[in-house]
Amino acid sequence: MTREPTTDRRPAAPASRRTPPRTGRRLSALSVAGLGLLTGCGSSLLGSTSSTGVTSSSTTPGGTSSTTVPVNGEVAVAFPVIACTDPAYGGSAIKASSGWNPTIILAPVPTSLVGKVTFYTDGVHTLLAPSGWTCALVQQDSSGQGTSTTTTTSANGDSTTTTIQLGVPTSGQGAAIGAQGATTLAVYPSNDPNPPTTGPPAPGTEGVFATWATTGSNAGVDLVCPFFAIPSWQSQSAGCSTTKPSGELTNALTPDVTAVADPAGVVGSLAASGGQAVASGVVLFPQIPSAISYGSPIAVAAESCVLSNPSLCPTVLSDFEVREFPTPK
Repeated sequence: MTREPTTDRRPAAPASRRTPPRTGRRLSALSVAGLGLLTGCGSSLLGSTSSTGVTSSSTTPGGTSSTTVPVNGEVAVAFPVIACTDPAYGGSAIKASSGWNPTIILAPVPTSLVGKVTFYTDGVHTLLAPSGWTCALVQQDSSGQGTSTTTTTSANGDSTTTTIQLGVPTSGQGAAIGAQGATTLAVYPSNDPNPPTTGPPAPGTEGVFATWATTGSNAGVDLVCPFFAIPSWQSQSAGCSTTKPSGELTNALTPDVTAVADPAGVVGSLAASGGQAVASGVVLFPQIPSAISYGSPIAVAAESCVLSNPSLCPTVLSDFEVREFPTPK
């Protein structure tokens, strides 16, 4: 009797899990160690693998109840989303012109952070920050600090006029915040007596600060000039300093991404640096050689994380790096 050939009925092996980007692992090490920029590894984006789901309910500042539920397999978690406000319009919630106003976002954030972090959005940009805080659009500084204008003449007779605002940093994120051509969202404790909603935050201000601009504006040049090579005429025109502040630590994770840490007491390039806590951050600048050489506008971004619980910063910064990386148009 002829036997039928056997068929392997075992289930196929599951597809390989996606490995988080190497830059995310190195960035996480930066944010946790603060000063240990060049060592360490470990992903801050992927949660533990388990088939058991976890459900947790929380109440948003607006009084509405939201539920965070890990997706089956814990590849991602659904986190609540809070709308950012605009102080210029009485603190009303910003409504995106596109009509996109999500109430939850799925993200590969560790399930251990359920209830501890929330997404905040203006309908265009989205930030991860501690739960129960307030998100606001930062207004241009009109405190009357004044400006200083200088004119320099090169050997070949070309004149360059530079205008800088007094009393604020001349380079880095601190110089870009509140400047024309830049958009900044600040997420800060709701009970902050002096909300950082106008101009750069004071040293040591607790919060998550994210800034977007293009190198077609002085604000965008200020944002990247301490960390990336740009034409000298462009940095001179913007009035930014290409010299790294004393004590500031940087690490080029990729040609497009630089991780930054300002230790306690160091007033560096990051927003709110100079306080008692380490300010950790990341600066994003897509390297397009032809556009950089000609000074063409390129979308750039930076985020600073200054928290009393710095263990949240690795995940906050890693999510920003992946979610908000500016892509050339």
